[in-house]
This record gives sequence, structure tokens and C-alpha cells, in this order.
Amino acid sequence: MIAIPVDSVSADVKSSKLFGNVKMFALYKPKEDTFFFILNKESGNGIKTAKMLKKWNIKSVVYSYMGNGPFSQLNKDKIDVYYIGKEPMDLSEIIKGLKDETFIKVKKSNADTYLDPGTATQNCECGCA
Repeated sequence: MIAIPVDSVSADVKSSKLFGNVKMFALYKPKEDTFFFILNKESGNGIKTAKMLKKWNIKSVVYSYMGNGPFSQLNKDKIDVYYIGKEPMDLSEIIKGLKDETFIKVKKSNADTYLDPGTATQNCECGCA
């Protein structure tokens, strides 16, 4: 399954700019070509959010803003992480981009370039440091 952070459940929902503070995720099942939505009970803590995705058997996650703490946890849990850019996108556009391999797969080797916690101080606030 693929996890996409979203701010609401609606017909025209777009990805959220948030990751750890997001209220819910759209989960995409590639085999069925379907989405369903689930609440992020760990909203407010990026590392706990990342751990929750492992419990949901997520294989890939996309993001716009993410700090090092959540990224490190996802990496540890062998969940693929893709940077989709800073602006919200339609869910169908994200799935197409993943299939077409147009997004950047973030790894330890390029994380410094693509991680941005999205805070005013540019510092991760998840408590990982």
C-alpha cells in the first residue's frame, strides 16, 4: 500500500503539505486500484506517525515536508519515501507519478537535499535530535 498524507476526505482531495501533523492518510491499494482513508492517531508526532505506517503494512509514502526523525524511522522500517514537491497534488496525479517514476526516491545519500521539516526555524520538532 501507498500512504499519501491528506487534510480531508472529499472527491477532490489533494495531498497535504504536512506529514507528522497530518490528520489522515489516503491509502492506495495498487492491486485493487482503490483508495481508502484512515485517521492518523499519532498526528503531532512524525516518528510515531512513521511507526504507525509500518503497522499498516505501508510499502511507500509520499511527502512535501518531512524532517529527519520521521524519515529515519521510515528508512529503518524499509518503507520507500518519495518527495513530490512542495505543492499539494491530486491523488491520481501522485499515483501516476509513482508508476511513471517521476518523483524522487529519498535515500540516506540524498536526504539532506530533499528533507525539509517545514518549520519556521527549518529544524525538525519531533524530538529526534
